[in-house]
Amino acid sequence: MKKLFAFLMVVLLVFIPVFAGGSKEEAATSTVDVSNITAEDLQNAHITIQMWHAQTGENGVALDKVVELFNQTNPYGITVVATNQGGYTDAHQKTLAALSAGSYPNITQAYNNNMMEYMPSGKLMQLDSYLADDFGISQEELSTVVPAYLGENKSFPDGHTYATSLGKSTEVMFYNKTFLDEHGLSVPTTYEELAEVSKAITAITGKPAFGHDSMDNFGIYGPINFGSEYADPQGNIYIFDENNIDTTKAFYQWWQKGINEGYFRTAGEDLYCSGPFGNGDIIIYIGSSSGASYITPNGFEVGVAPNPVGPNPAVIQQGGNFCGFTTGDALVDLATSIVLEYLYTAEAGALYSANTGYAPANKAALETDVYKDSIASGNLQAQAKNVSATYPDEYLAYDPVFENSYGVRQILSDVVENIALDPNADIDALIETAKSEIGI
Repeated sequence: MKKLFAFLMVVLLVFIPVFAGGSKEEAATSTVDVSNITAEDLQNAHITIQMWHAQTGENGVALDKVVELFNQTNPYGITVVATNQGGYTDAHQKTLAALSAGSYPNITQAYNNNMMEYMPSGKLMQLDSYLADDFGISQEELSTVVPAYLGENKSFPDGHTYATSLGKSTEVMFYNKTFLDEHGLSVPTTYEELAEVSKAITAITGKPAFGHDSMDNFGIYGPINFGSEYADPQGNIYIFDENNIDTTKAFYQWWQKGINEGYFRTAGEDLYCSGPFGNGDIIIYIGSSSGASYITPNGFEVGVAPNPVGPNPAVIQQGGNFCGFTTGDALVDLATSIVLEYLYTAEAGALYSANTGYAPANKAALETDVYKDSIASGNLQAQAKNVSATYPDEYLAYDPVFENSYGVRQILSDVVENIALDPNADIDALIETAKSEIGI
């Protein structure tokens, strides 16, 4: 990891150790030509990196452990100070304000659609060249990062990489194993089987059998599973065009049939399906793998399985990522990239995953003792995490980021929600309304 990192730039000679925040202070007039950076240069600079994040509870504790391990083991003498800024909305708003003020952290945690709002500052760090150099993560270890994570973090309009990931949750299927076993029902693996099993359950219980926690996800990944293409990072929406409208409508009709015949439902006023599932009111639901800890089963055994899929299997992987901001100091920016790259390593991912309900970003983490020990407990969170971590690469999907991508997501969510709220909903009319709101 001692390749010379060649480039020319002006460095502010304020003081050493280097202050790593993006300061509003005026640049000193003295400059030095830095054409080569070595590990020794970084060590001598004693750089401190400020990291803002949105992790709380056990996730926050786990991130602190990752940061502590990095601080103890990185060969460059870099120190990371991680500070919680509240939830994702809080962290995002504080980051925007800090960028506007000109005094900002080196790293922040955010959803990729929020990172789009950091781009006008001119400070959001492109990571492509850093990921290719010999500092930080090796190319061998980068090759074992989950491909969908790498894809998501460069799924911006310009195609550049602006983020890295530590761990993610996915959607998984929780089911009342006791009930299915007692009634000789199989665990569904496809959308078609899900409808058949749900219908059989409702015939026994007289209640809806299946619920889905997230209409936001279902509104995109339901049609994708039926064969539709959603959108691209340039903001082209395909889900309702002539090549996709039939499969999109087929999903809506499948969902509407289940609602009308009484075997599908939404979370509704319960907000999440874990409550009615734990009470035995529903027998199967799809929710986040990280939500397993919220399930309190009332006298039955819970099973966890991969999501049922359609002809075009797609399962969302979700969670905030980490991005960096440039400072104009070559040493500091390189140090920032090294920290971001560390989050992609098996070491970091295994430690974080072992202490949370999230799957690691690096598949090699699954072979580490710390991850295996966390799975060996066999509890529900461990089961859900392991299902999440072992989906086939080609199943894992993500939303492309483009202007108003969040708004489009909400509009598609409304279509699925409105079908559930009105048994007589006119699907064609809902599609036309959605197209008008999207502007296509």
